[in-house]
Amino acid sequence: MEFERDSQRTVTSVWDWQIRVLHWINAMLVITMVLLILGKEGMEIIGVEKSLRVPVKRLHAYIGHIFIITFMLRIIWGFMGNAYARWSDMIPYKKENWAAIRTNIKWYLSGFKGRPAHIIGHDPLASLFYIALFIVLIGQALTGLLLSGLEFKTFPGVLITGGLGEASAKGLKHAIGGVHEFGMLFILFFLAAHLTGLAVHELKEKTGLFSSMIHGKKYFPKE
Repeated sequence: MEFERDSQRTVTSVWDWQIRVLHWINAMLVITMVLLILGKEGMEIIGVEKSLRVPVKRLHAYIGHIFIITFMLRIIWGFMGNAYARWSDMIPYKKENWAAIRTNIKWYLSGFKGRPAHIIGHDPLASLFYIALFIVLIGQALTGLLLSGLEFKTFPGVLITGGLGEASAKGLKHAIGGVHEFGMLFILFFLAAHLTGLAVHELKEKTGLFSSMIHGKKYFPKE
């Protein structure tokens, strides 16, 4: 961990380059997939014929396969990265993590009076949402592979769905399609909450939360 000092703040190296690259790749892939599926739904609402909608959904599925690879790399990096990239930093299992969660909840409920807990790595309160997001993304990956196998006969989902009869395939598609749709709704909620929280902390806390995912450093008051 590197520290630089000036007259007002301490600059701390937090995120390694691998976590930053994976963060932006995964974020862009997720946003692209959401926009594609929303675009496909919009096309259906306005009556665009199915032959034009299917390529959009197919592209969504192909990008999903790429995302699964980069998402797996992020999971693996949680065991191999620096101290702040690891799961031990994200999962709030320590007493001080829960103390920080209580402090931040009080900070939010007070209308941002006083100061939030100063955390170098993952904010423990935000981490609760991150963990939920990772669980949902794992579900999206699994259901997406099966749906892609059912609809487009893509590997590896087709290995599971290829031998199903028509009735079984239809039932499976209906069941996991509902789970996949719920996952997308949660992702939309998370994106809104994430951007809102980011804006609040940038304006009130001023630790360079957004820019830290570009150059890897955060800024903290010396005291």
